Amino acid sequence: MRVFMFGLIFAALAQGALAVTFHKDVEPILQQNCLECHRSAGTNTMGMVAPMAFETYETTRPWAKAIANQVEAGTMPPWHASDEFDGVFANERSISDAEIETLASWAKTGARRGDPADAPSPKTFAESDGWGIGTPDLVVEFESPYLIEDHVEDEYATIMVELTDEQLPEDRWIQAMDFRPGSEAVHHIVVFTGSYRDSLGFGQGMLGGMGPGTNGSVFPEGYGRRLPKNERLMFNMHYHKERGPGTAVWDSSSIGFKFHDKPVQHEVNWGAVGTMNFQIPAYAENHEVVASETFRRDTMFLSFFPHTHLRGKASKYVAHYPDGKQETLLYVPAYDFNWQTSYIYKEPKLIPAGTKVEVTMWYDNSEERGKITNINPSRTVRWGQPTTDEMMYGWVDYCDAKPIDTAESGD
Repeated sequence: MRVFMFGLIFAALAQGALAVTFHKDVEPILQQNCLECHRSAGTNTMGMVAPMAFETYETTRPWAKAIANQVEAGTMPPWHASDEFDGVFANERSISDAEIETLASWAKTGARRGDPADAPSPKTFAESDGWGIGTPDLVVEFESPYLIEDHVEDEYATIMVELTDEQLPEDRWIQAMDFRPGSEAVHHIVVFTGSYRDSLGFGQGMLGGMGPGTNGSVFPEGYGRRLPKNERLMFNMHYHKERGPGTAVWDSSSIGFKFHDKPVQHEVNWGAVGTMNFQIPAYAENHEVVASETFRRDTMFLSFFPHTHLRGKASKYVAHYPDGKQETLLYVPAYDFNWQTSYIYKEPKLIPAGTKVEVTMWYDNSEERGKITNINPSRTVRWGQPTTDEMMYGWVDYCDAKPIDTAESGD
C-alpha cells in the first residue's frame, strides 16, 4: 500500500511539473492569435467586438474552459478557408493542432499561472481606436443620424454624404478602408461613388462593402482605389432587427480611409461573380448555385469575399484557364453568416486573359438549419434583399495587370 501511495504522489508531482502554465505556454499563443481582438480597445470587426480580454492571467483564467472548447470546435479563431489554403492569405486567422492541444491541456490541468518570469514581452498595438486598419486618415459618417423605426424588420436606405474640401482637398489613393456600423441594426454596408471607374467593365460603381464580422480592405504597395475630391459617397444600408414598439434605433455608420503616400501603379476595382436567377427548394439540404465570369484581359486578383445570407453553407472559386487547366482559388467548406471574411492574398495573383472564374455556392434550407437560424424551410427561396431571402455573390477585388499611367497616379 505504501509503495502504491508513493507512486500516486510521484505521478501527481510529475504531472504538476509538466503541467502547462499560462505565462510559459499559453500567453505566447494568445498574443499571436487572439489579442488583436481580445484586448482592451480591441479591433471592431464590422460591429463584432470581443466581449473579454486575454491580456493578463487574471482576465484570462475564468475563460480557460471556454477557450479550450472554442479552439477544439474550430469556432475560434474565426477562419473558414479549407486547410489547403494555409499560408496563402495575408489575414489568415489560424491556430495549429499543437497550440490547440496546449490550450486544452492548460484548461484540463487547472489553468495554472506559472512563473511570471516565463512570460513573453508584452505585445503592443498601434493606437487605432478599434479600427482594423489602424487609425484612419479620414473618417466619413452620416451628416445626421438615420432612424430605423419600430415597424421595421428589414429596410434598405441610401444615405448621401458629400465630401468637403476640408475633408479631402485633393484626389487621394486609398491604401485601406474599414467600416464601422453605428447601431446593432446594421446588417451590411455598401458604399457607391459617383465617379468610380472600372477599366475592365466588371464592377458596378462600388467603392466597397462589408457584412457581419468582415475585416477591413487593405491594398499592397502600388495598388489602390481612387477617391476624388468633391466625391459623393452613397451609403447603401441594409438594416435588420426585430420589429415592435420600442425597437426603433438611430444609426450613424461610418467608413474610415487610410491613404497611400507613394505612387500607385494599379487601380483596384470591386465586382462580383454571381447571379440573381436561382431558387432554393423547400427543405433542400444542399442546393447548388453556380455563376461564372470570363476575364478578357490579364487581371490581378487581390481578395475574395463570398456573400450569402442565412442559408449559405459553403462556397468555392475555381479558375478555368485558357490552356485547359483549372485551379481552386478559394474553398470555404463551412461558411459562417456571422463571420463574412474577406480573404486577402499575400501577393496579388495573375489571372491570364480568357480565364473563366466559376463560383459555386451551396445552401441549406432544411428543418435543422431552420432551428439554428430561425429561417422558414417550408418555402422556396429566391434572390432578395431581406436577410430571410438569399443572395449569391462571389465578390472580387481585382485590377488590370497592366499598370496605369504613372503620371496619373500622383503621390
